[in-house]
Amino acid sequence: MKDATNIDMKLLDAGPSERGWHQFEQANRCMRWWAFNHVSSMPFPMSVPLVKGSLFHLGLAHHYISPKTDTNGYTYYEPSDAIAAYAIEQAKSAENAHEAGLWLEHIEPVQEAVAAYQLYYSSCDWKTLHVEQELRAYIPRVEPDTEPFLYTQRADLIVEDSGGGVWIVDHKSCYRIDSKTLRQHILSGQFLGYHILGRQKYGRRFRGVIINRMKLSEPYGFHRCPLEPAPQAIQDCVASLKETEERIQRYNPRKDPMEYPTVFSEQICYGKYGPCPAFELCQWGKTDA
Repeated sequence: MKDATNIDMKLLDAGPSERGWHQFEQANRCMRWWAFNHVSSMPFPMSVPLVKGSLFHLGLAHHYISPKTDTNGYTYYEPSDAIAAYAIEQAKSAENAHEAGLWLEHIEPVQEAVAAYQLYYSSCDWKTLHVEQELRAYIPRVEPDTEPFLYTQRADLIVEDSGGGVWIVDHKSCYRIDSKTLRQHILSGQFLGYHILGRQKYGRRFRGVIINRMKLSEPYGFHRCPLEPAPQAIQDCVASLKETEERIQRYNPRKDPMEYPTVFSEQICYGKYGPCPAFELCQWGKTDA
């Protein structure tokens, strides 16, 4: 992609990692939903929170990729330009006019929010080590004499503090900032995984995970806080990943997602953001849906 001065510009990849927590979480919630995503690649409907969150993450990624030309020789967009370029790119490839409009509609509001973030934290003394860094590990399976399986997570930001300690920073956009919305992350596999992978990569230098929250609507709100530790959950997390991987492999050869077992639950089939995209398929079957 080129800008007006005909310089090759690069957008950072702020999307999911190759084989990360969200895939395992989907398998834990409902194997049929996992299959719709990873066997048949069912289109996932876009929503306002997803669009705003994606643009916000991309904007912050381009804010922290400093200097603007990294060791690979890439020249990156400024945050505001990155948000616009990515939103236009997504709008062009959207499934329908409604989804295209969502991307274009939220360019300016997210640009303004990211600019407010940059101003608020203009004196931050973090030393940036990595931006959108994919962390990778191979985990032994439950069954002996089998190949380990790949587990990955993409860290939004990895920084070094003034004492030489290393932190993984996860950006979160939200509608309000309070203690309840922070505590929900303590036992999340995503953050337990960050602890495991951070310790593996940085050893005793690793200090933990920082939640970097921003309220995207005016008046903007900002909050950074180290996530409360969960040593027992961290200890149990790898065993949980192994069990989930065994479940995935047990059903994985099947090609039709409707052959995978489902979970009938009010929290999963019709959650706080509305119905699962496969709701009508599970209700009526392929023909009638």
